[in-house]
Amino acid sequence: MRQNRRRVLVVILACLLAGIGLAAGVAWLCFVHMTLRVATGPMGSAGPQFFAAFVRTVADAHPRVRLKIVPTAEREASLKALVAGEADLAVVRSDLLTSTAAQTIAILRRDVVGLVIPPHTPIEKVRDLAGKTLGLVQGVADDEHILDQILAYYQIPANTLRRVALAPGEIGPAIRQKRVAGLFALGPAGPGPLADVVSAVAKADKGPLTVLEIEAAAAMAHRFPLLESVDIPAGAFGTTPLRPEDSVTTLAVTWRLVARASMPNYVAWEVARLLFATKAQLVATLPQVGAIEAPDTTVGGALPFHPGAVAYYNGEQPNLLEMFENYVYLIAIIGSILGAGVAWMLRAWRHAGRQDQAQLLRLLAILRAVPAADLATLAALDHEVEAMHAWAVERVAQGAMEPEQFQVFAQVVSALRQGIDKRRATRR
Repeated sequence: MRQNRRRVLVVILACLLAGIGLAAGVAWLCFVHMTLRVATGPMGSAGPQFFAAFVRTVADAHPRVRLKIVPTAEREASLKALVAGEADLAVVRSDLLTSTAAQTIAILRRDVVGLVIPPHTPIEKVRDLAGKTLGLVQGVADDEHILDQILAYYQIPANTLRRVALAPGEIGPAIRQKRVAGLFALGPAGPGPLADVVSAVAKADKGPLTVLEIEAAAAMAHRFPLLESVDIPAGAFGTTPLRPEDSVTTLAVTWRLVARASMPNYVAWEVARLLFATKAQLVATLPQVGAIEAPDTTVGGALPFHPGAVAYYNGEQPNLLEMFENYVYLIAIIGSILGAGVAWMLRAWRHAGRQDQAQLLRLLAILRAVPAADLATLAALDHEVEAMHAWAVERVAQGAMEPEQFQVFAQVVSALRQGIDKRRATRR
């Protein structure tokens, strides 16, 4: 049994070492080296440009966390990649967030709606756009959807507003040739694509231009919760002269960094922390990073916030138990499997020992019964002893019984056979 016992101990030790190695591997992968995939939108857009710099800074300052950029062919594809599990984070515009599986980590940028009206054009209110021709800068379909919502709210039939897609270099000629009565564009309330449109309109026609106010912006934001009502401050697009001259109420959409709801809270907490820690380092070389802001988590809204990010903004530390609970659970499962295996082997080991002992005790019982047995009983006992001897030989061949134990067994069998033969001789 010593050899068999050594085998069992080797197997138990190997299983325990494998379990420890697996647990250490899980801990290293999940805590020492964490790689997060970020779906950033089409190449050339703001998302990939920002995250390219963000990834480099994070890699230098926080080697434990790695970000991998996953460019997508179109805006909608980023959310699809997140929902499908092909990305852990995604940059998505608020009006495209149609899945409740995505939860906000941070607001990266706020784009305002700009209805830019050239000088000397008799358009003072949104309703005056009916029957006019509007230039759409870059002609993005998502932007047109926002325009459709504005027209629908103001009850302007879509077929009464003609639309012309214009490249940035075509804005000036279109205004001078009176081919458009205004332009529709989205961008930050500061440097960016909307500011470029305002500048192009100002150069094309002398005089004060107008950024049209959307008076019903607050009511529209209530009807369309994925939009916001905001004010463009005076001088946001230029100070000499002020463009616009006064604060203008309009609509806005937000670009958000979102994660799946299944992301552990401590991971979301760490992403939010890294984002704002890196913001301070990048703002000098990448001014648009200054637009990153924490969402207002004190009020409800159509777009849910990730609880881990909320904990960071509220100054709460991640719960250490929660941080490790998923992996403790995994290790516990591994441990329970190993424990069950070890227990099974020990039971088998003990069972084998008990079985050998039971057979030996049976042989001794037969030895005591031989002196009083008749011929029929002696024949049955002889047959039983022969079967037990064959069983012992098989056990030795399988390595389940130690040779020393078999020798004891064989001596008892030999003594029994002699006793049975003597008893038979006396009964004849």
